[in-house]
Amino acid sequence: MINLSSHLMKVEFMKKFSVGGIWQRWRESYPTNGSKADDAITVFTGVPTMYTRLIQGYGAMDAELKASSASAARQLRLMMCGSSALPLPVMEQWETITGHRLLERYGMTEFVMAIANPLRGERKAGTVGKLLPGVQVKIADDESATDATAGGELCIKSPSLFKEYWKLPEVTKESFTHDGFFRTGDAGRMDEDGYYIILGRTSADIMKVGGYKLSALEIESVLLEHSAVAECCVLSLADKDYGEAVCAIIVPEAEAKTRRQKESKPVITLEELSSWAKEKLAPYKLPTKLLVWDSLPRNAMGKVNKKELKKSLAGQQ
Repeated sequence: MINLSSHLMKVEFMKKFSVGGIWQRWRESYPTNGSKADDAITVFTGVPTMYTRLIQGYGAMDAELKASSASAARQLRLMMCGSSALPLPVMEQWETITGHRLLERYGMTEFVMAIANPLRGERKAGTVGKLLPGVQVKIADDESATDATAGGELCIKSPSLFKEYWKLPEVTKESFTHDGFFRTGDAGRMDEDGYYIILGRTSADIMKVGGYKLSALEIESVLLEHSAVAECCVLSLADKDYGEAVCAIIVPEAEAKTRRQKESKPVITLEELSSWAKEKLAPYKLPTKLLVWDSLPRNAMGKVNKKELKKSLAGQQ
């Protein structure tokens, strides 16, 4: 979190992520009497999981606390999201609560920042924006350059691109194309307006099922629209018929879980989920396996390590 005091910028790092602590810090910054604290937070940046948790925390508040929390959050100058693709339902929920359309952008340590939605102008939901000045992008699929709208691995060339990995010449060589573009390992595509969409990591989020290449992030974004789904993770698991099958791991909404338990019913079944999703997803994108968990295993950045999770689930099959 960032605050401005006496025209000097100050960055606050929390020892650990605290939903209640963040909402409280915003309320302290902007009390309901219309005043503003001297050390008020003006900018907030987080990863998608943080915003999901903040939305859940907001939902658990009483009406009075919701009103003061939403009012305080609306006073911040800017809110940003990065590290991984932001699901559209999360962006829309956050905008409804706080009035902020999160500013998404795309970067890596190797080149800092390359693509971004504008500070002023249209921030297109579901995208990370357009190329920054001086940045070039090539989208490659199976070692060959393709039309940028088709989708493939994002390859970046920019003025801020690093030179090499320290004392790792082979890794450096493998990380660049023959014409000097850095291979990001992220799959993406460009839409009709020139905005870029991140489809996920090529090693974890791009699934090959029944001859189709599917984006796990696209399916996750749709499933998160279901009223009974609080969080979800989509990955592919071995299947004897199709080679790989779409598996959805769902963390249910607390209210939906309680309601269904009172009815002595599972919180959601594969049949119910597929029936609901068939209006939003092509048949070959529908999950054919469903797991319902209390939580998803995440690292310190709030990301699910799909590689390790896939190995663990494969060992249980």
